[in-house]
Amino acid sequence: MLAVGRTRLAASGGLSLPKLSAIVARAIARSGPLASGVLHGPAPQAAFVPFVKANLPLITSIALREYATATKTKKKPAAKKKTTTTKKKAPAKKKATAKKPVKRRVVAKKSGTRRASTKKTAAKKKKPVKKKAVKKKKKVEKPKKPGVMTYHKNALKDEPPQVATAYNLFFVEFYKSNKSIGKIPEVAKACGAKWRALPETEKQTWADRAAVETQKRKAAHQAWIAQHNPVDIAKANKARNHIAALRRAKGAVKTGKYKIKDDRLVAGPRSAYIYFVKENYSRPEVSSLDRNLRMKKLAEFWKAASDADKKKFVDLAARDKLRYQNEKAEFEKKYNKN
Repeated sequence: MLAVGRTRLAASGGLSLPKLSAIVARAIARSGPLASGVLHGPAPQAAFVPFVKANLPLITSIALREYATATKTKKKPAAKKKTTTTKKKAPAKKKATAKKPVKRRVVAKKSGTRRASTKKTAAKKKKPVKKKAVKKKKKVEKPKKPGVMTYHKNALKDEPPQVATAYNLFFVEFYKSNKSIGKIPEVAKACGAKWRALPETEKQTWADRAAVETQKRKAAHQAWIAQHNPVDIAKANKARNHIAALRRAKGAVKTGKYKIKDDRLVAGPRSAYIYFVKENYSRPEVSSLDRNLRMKKLAEFWKAASDADKKKFVDLAARDKLRYQNEKAEFEKKYNKN
């Protein structure tokens, strides 16, 4: 019991003086030897202190016993019951009842008033319209226009020359024996000076040689034309016209090679104005004018002419157009085999 008292006393961390005095008083009151002794009832402090000092071992043992029995284990406070408060469910919301559309009376539109004749009461829900799958159309690639190099390729630039002049033949002979003079411009300058110094009889000799050479070249040119299909000749002429137009647009004076003359090609149709110019080119009013002024004057005459005066030339143009269409069909049938 004393051991239990010490343990509890040590665990409690000591006793305060009031608590110790109360335990000693209860011990003295309960003990037999001390209870029958001097101290009964309340005693003054002067008598109590010497009594305690004299009987300290006995009082200590009694106090430990008293402490062992006096100190009870504190009961743990009972766990509070969990009060589960059930939350009251919120009252269910009433479903909003759709109000029926109020039908309005249709008022007929009066004459002379601004009121609308009828009003729609409720807009009807339209059903979703399914969009039809639109097939994408394939883009048709347009044929590309031929470039400038294509025109140069179709122009048949290997055409042999047709004409030979006296000075050209003289320059060829002079260049062969005078290459040591320097570059071509220097040789040409020396050749021109020598040509001007030649007598007329010697120049005539070179002119006769040029006439013979021209006949040879024309024969070679006709042989070269015969080697080509007239369809290719027509393409070459079209390409040369295009190249000439490009050069004129750039301000060039020389526009390139002339058209190739081939008897197998179909001549284009003539217009009514061309027939008019051909018939009136030598009129007395314009015979004394130069070419440009003459053509300008003839254009004024054509504009001033009546329909009756033009009818003759219009009929000639219509007849020539039929001729062209027939010959063109025969040409395509004969030469264009693609």
